[in-house]
Amino acid sequence: MTIRTKDGRTSTSTVYAPKGAGINGIAWADVDAKYRALMAPVLLHDERVEASLAVIHDFHRLTHVSALIDLLAAPAI
Repeated sequence: MTIRTKDGRTSTSTVYAPKGAGINGIAWADVDAKYRALMAPVLLHDERVEASLAVIHDFHRLTHVSALIDLLAAPAI
């Protein structure tokens, strides 16, 4: 990418493997931050966001996906 300013200066940078690309992988910290940012307005309660994120971290150990679905379902009013 090249950025050219109004006064004629330029700055160029090349990224061969962007953040999160398969070749680089992705850090759990990045996944966690994005999940919290996207889910907080939906789930409303931090404890539900954190509980569902904990289930996602250990998803390979789940015996049934309902453990996650129950946390993501809208609470009864």
